[in-house]
Amino acid sequence: MSPTFPFARLPYGWFVVARSHEIPVAEVRSFRYFDQDLVLYRAESGTLHAVEAYCPHLGAHLGEGGCVVGDTLRCPFHGWRFDGDGRCVEVPYSPRLPRVGVRSWPVAERAGLVFLWHDADEGAPGWELPAFEGDDYTARREVDWVIRTHPQELMENTADIAHFGFLHGARNHRYLRDWRAEGPLAATRIGFSASGAALGAPVDWIDLEIDFSLYGLGYLVIDSHVAEAGVEGRIRVCATPVEGDRVRVFFMSNVRRMPDPGFTAMVDQLFHEAALADFKQDLKIWQHKIYRPRPVLVPGDGPILAYRQWASQFYEPRQVA
Repeated sequence: MSPTFPFARLPYGWFVVARSHEIPVAEVRSFRYFDQDLVLYRAESGTLHAVEAYCPHLGAHLGEGGCVVGDTLRCPFHGWRFDGDGRCVEVPYSPRLPRVGVRSWPVAERAGLVFLWHDADEGAPGWELPAFEGDDYTARREVDWVIRTHPQELMENTADIAHFGFLHGARNHRYLRDWRAEGPLAATRIGFSASGAALGAPVDWIDLEIDFSLYGLGYLVIDSHVAEAGVEGRIRVCATPVEGDRVRVFFMSNVRRMPDPGFTAMVDQLFHEAALADFKQDLKIWQHKIYRPRPVLVPGDGPILAYRQWASQFYEPRQVA
C-alpha cells in the first residue's frame, strides 16, 4: 500500500471490475486490480469466472493467448486447462494432474456490472449485493476514471456533512437520520437546499433529501428525492483498488420514470449533469489530499470517527471458509 494511506492491507468486499458486455461468451480479458494481474473469462455456458493471470506451470499469462474450451481456460504455452475454481483439469501430454492450480475469486453479475469478491484471506463473500432497479428507472448513464485515492476516502463523504456546504454550495445541510451501521452495511439521510440554477430548474433553491447506503467500502448507492417536483434520482459510486494508491471509480446515474417521457428525459439529463459536476469537485479534492489518521475535528464535521471505526473492520483478517 502507498504510505499516503497507512492501512494494513486492501479492504475486503464486493468491488466492480468490469461491465458484462466487455467479456463476451468464450472470450478472455485481462485486468489489473488489487495490486495483481487478473483474468476474467466467460465460459461457453455463459458463466463468468475470475482467476489469477499466471499459469502455475511456467508462468505464462493466461490472458495473453489463452482461450476458452468449454467451461475451462486453456494456457497458451503448454495447453494446461483450468476450471472456474482454478483447478487444473487437463495436461494434454501427462496423465498426472498437479494439485496446484490458480487462485480464483467469486464473481457476481448485477444489471450489466461485474462484481468481484476480494479478500486477502480468500474467505467466502460476507454479504449479498442489493437488488438493482427495474424498468421504472431510466437506463444508467456511466462514467469512470482511474485516480489517486483510496475507497475509504470516497465513502467517507457520507459522514462529512460540512463539505456539502463549503465545497458544493448547499444550504441548511443537516442529518435527517443518524449515520448508522450494521455489520458491513451503513446508511444515513441528509437534507439540504441546492441551487436551482445548478439543476436547471426555474427556482432559486430546491430542497432535497438524500439517502446514502453503503455496502462495504466498494459500493455506495445514493438516492435523491425532490418532493416538490416529484423527482427521484439514483447515483451509484463504485471504487475498486487498482494498484498502489490508484483506484478505478465508476459513477452511474439514472432517475425514476415519470408519466411524461419527454419530461423524464430532460430530468434524466439535468440530473446526470448536475450530479457529475458535483462529483468532479470531490474528485479533484481526493486526487490531491492526504489521509490524516488523527484528524483535527470540530463540532459540525459529522460522524467521521464513527465512520472510520466502522471501516476498520474491512482490514481485519476473516476466517477462511
